[in-house]
Amino acid sequence: MKTLFSIIAMLGALFSAPANASMVELSQDQLIDASNAIVRAVVTEIWTEEDTRGVVWTRAQIEVVDTYKGNKLVKAYIVDQLGGRFGGNATDMDAGARFSVGEEAIFFLETLGNGRTSPVGLSQGKFTTRLDPYSQQKLVLRFAPIGKQKYDHRFIPLPKADDRVFMADFVDQIQDRVEQGWDGKPIPGASLERLRVIDNERLRNINTIEVAR
Repeated sequence: MKTLFSIIAMLGALFSAPANASMVELSQDQLIDASNAIVRAVVTEIWTEEDTRGVVWTRAQIEVVDTYKGNKLVKAYIVDQLGGRFGGNATDMDAGARFSVGEEAIFFLETLGNGRTSPVGLSQGKFTTRLDPYSQQKLVLRFAPIGKQKYDHRFIPLPKADDRVFMADFVDQIQDRVEQGWDGKPIPGASLERLRVIDNERLRNINTIEVAR
């Protein structure tokens, strides 16, 4: 079994690792700016694979419901998260995002140098949606199970009233920031060159939408 430290070191050396593999806390604006795509999507399938270096990845197929940043023509993604079990091999990444079939979430996605698509900032890049039983409106929340605790989105606890974030407000904030664009400030784990590339891609997608109209 590989340790978290060795996996992070392996990522840095071999993979062009996800931004914030060391779990540096990111602001909402930083998550948005560092994302190639931001989508609301439903998890339809989950499996694990072992790469040629013996590292295990958990893979989730997600079907897009709405796109807030990125190419609106893309209707599905394969999201890769370092960590999982494959046969007798296990790769531990406690800070990684977890998935559950049938789960709807807002995903902040980045394209890695190895071609994989992963959540920005590990578990920070995934916000599960759930219905608020009191207002009957959708909420967004992040929930990370402890250690090897089994993850099932149906049993995520309801946040306290003061901590609830409504999806409609959250999406408005995302769309406002996407329209505004990257502010030129550095973001931990992402080079300035990469951030410029992402922002140029954002502009191309916005222009494509305007032309289509």
